Amino acid sequence: MSDIKNHQMYETGGTLLSNGEFHAAADAFKSVLENDPHDFFALRGLLLASAHLADMEELFREDNRKGFAYNANLINDAIRNSSEEDREYFKEFGRIFSDKKRLYDLNNEIKSLKDDKKKLEAKITLHNEERTFYYVMNRRGRKKDPKATFIPLVIVGGYMILSGLFWFIMESGLDNDWLLQGLGWFCLILGIILVGCSFIFIFPKILEVKDIDKYCNELKTELMQVETKIKGLEYEADNLSDHIRTSSSIFLSKDRLKTSSKS
Repeated sequence: MSDIKNHQMYETGGTLLSNGEFHAAADAFKSVLENDPHDFFALRGLLLASAHLADMEELFREDNRKGFAYNANLINDAIRNSSEEDREYFKEFGRIFSDKKRLYDLNNEIKSLKDDKKKLEAKITLHNEERTFYYVMNRRGRKKDPKATFIPLVIVGGYMILSGLFWFIMESGLDNDWLLQGLGWFCLILGIILVGCSFIFIFPKILEVKDIDKYCNELKTELMQVETKIKGLEYEADNLSDHIRTSSSIFLSKDRLKTSSKS
């Protein structure tokens, strides 16, 4: 293919890239490479088309949060088919493509983990709300943790049972004193009622709350692990972003110098 024909294909490919017609642009550059597999501009244009980039500047202007994909096989082919003087250029090109893809994957993973974090937080909130369903209403109409009600009732009930037994055992005149006998029975029966009601109605609520707390603790542990992973990936992404910014600036200068010298 003549230099004039090549130049026409370069212009056609460049126009197609600018218009976002990347498949057609790739075909234009491939037609040049069929006759000259080492052609710098055709290899360069093909790599831009494969990543759906209108020009080199767009590679560095691209929002890293958006998708970035490239064909690793094309990069390898470009490196293998490039001339000796262009080989390092395409190796650097490939490293930047790889870094950009890695950064996109990191940001995508961070986003996914943040979604997981929101779901875990929602579950914890939901189960904390469910926890209050098992609370016990006090005399003031306020809900309290069942354990805060259970323990005092059991202590009072146990004390009254012991008091009733004490009167029956220790008071020798109890059989002849109907008042003390009645008091002893009152304490014993009331104590049994308090302890019994506590275990029948309140203790199951404590067990339910305990199960919810156990599950919430597991969720919180998982949440901490997710948060730790997010921080690690964000740190890696920030460092990689800085590295890409620096390497891209250097590479863009080389690209401008190389393309101007080959024009």
